[in-house]
Amino acid sequence: MTLEAAKDASDVASGTFLVSRFPSNILFDSGANYSFISHKFGGRLALPIEKLDNALVVEVASGKFIPVSDCIKNIAIDLNGNKFHEELLPIELNGFDIVLGMDWLITNDAKILYRKKMVSVNPSGKESFMVYRDKHRVSSGIISPMKASSVYLKDVHHTWNL
Repeated sequence: MTLEAAKDASDVASGTFLVSRFPSNILFDSGANYSFISHKFGGRLALPIEKLDNALVVEVASGKFIPVSDCIKNIAIDLNGNKFHEELLPIELNGFDIVLGMDWLITNDAKILYRKKMVSVNPSGKESFMVYRDKHRVSSGIISPMKASSVYLKDVHHTWNL
């Protein structure tokens, strides 16, 4: 599923969150049995890839079945200040860096509020919280040239009006 498709889909929610200090596009998907990380994004984390005790065969969105025999452990996911350390399965993903599936949703007593595109998370031993669709975007600290130009022009205009 792509980012654009997720915005229109009624059975998922998505957002941008920090994962091991990197901004990441995360899809919360009740249609996925497991949680995944893209090969590309997993490579950026520089964490060891470990073998699963029992390999899995996973059906992907295209209907193809692919074998999964690896996992990446201890992936630090920060959902609006709420930290999780997860084990994710690396596969090819289109449009998302991470998919949090039913294994994660059940473990954290999380429910996707489909109409509102929000996720209610009630992790055991932690305070409940809500995850909003791209409402809390990760700030990279970089501004666009248009915004920089706008800030500069306002500053220049302000200087001339002294």
